[in-house]
Amino acid sequence: MDHLPKLRSPGLWASGLSVILLAALGGGCASSDKQRADAGPVPEAIPAPAPPTFLSGPVAVLLTNVDGFRARVVMETTPSAGGSDAVAGELMGRDGKLLFAPQPGTPRNKYSKVEDFSYLWNVHESRGFLLSGPLQGYAPISSSVRVTNLVAVSGTNGPSSDKVSGYLCHKTEVKAMTSDGSESVFQVWRAADLREMPIRITGVAGGTPFVLSLSKVRIETPPEDLFLPPGDFTKYSSSELMMHELVSRQHNLKRKRGWEAPPTDDVGFQNPTGPMRQP
Repeated sequence: MDHLPKLRSPGLWASGLSVILLAALGGGCASSDKQRADAGPVPEAIPAPAPPTFLSGPVAVLLTNVDGFRARVVMETTPSAGGSDAVAGELMGRDGKLLFAPQPGTPRNKYSKVEDFSYLWNVHESRGFLLSGPLQGYAPISSSVRVTNLVAVSGTNGPSSDKVSGYLCHKTEVKAMTSDGSESVFQVWRAADLREMPIRITGVAGGTPFVLSLSKVRIETPPEDLFLPPGDFTKYSSSELMMHELVSRQHNLKRKRGWEAPPTDDVGFQNPTGPMRQP
């Protein structure tokens, strides 16, 4: 819990690629045109990263029963082909809105890393924004599926008995019904000492079994402006357009300089106790 997305303070990015990108983007139209001429054909744009299923799916509703929190989150899935995948990072919530900032992981492709993006999500409206750190931009994202009803199927009303992530929890089973007519059943472990905050959720999302775990939970109210795109970020009309711009700029920069970004573990976070951007 020692970091927040450095997306909130563009000048603090320490990644070598980000610094060079920011410097290059201010070079003017003529310079940009010459780069495109020198770089040759721009590669086909890569797909925009989709928000993790615990944000855009019915699981997100289970994370809104506490008005304000922040925690480390890990979602492990078991694909049908075997093996396992995991998504981890910082998760914060307030007033039905969630912010997820992934920790460093396996590069998505040669143009971006998982930590290059953060996600803002309005659970009640099933929409939000994809934020790009290197591009200093954001674009709208949405889901057509909404939760229409949430029903407790079973649960334990007695004292908490299961210990999860260091918290005593009681287990409940919840059924979520969505606008597309589907139903999902989740097992939820809630911590009484954390205002019934879910600490573990298991079930199936998109046909894939998963385990969602929260740890280092703090019940607190994050600043409201964290759940809005930064005012100094560039707005793109779609995530596809934003990704096309990202690929074009990185391709042109690489071809012009003949430079490859060195590997880095810099997640692009800043100390949460530092000053916040004011709206």
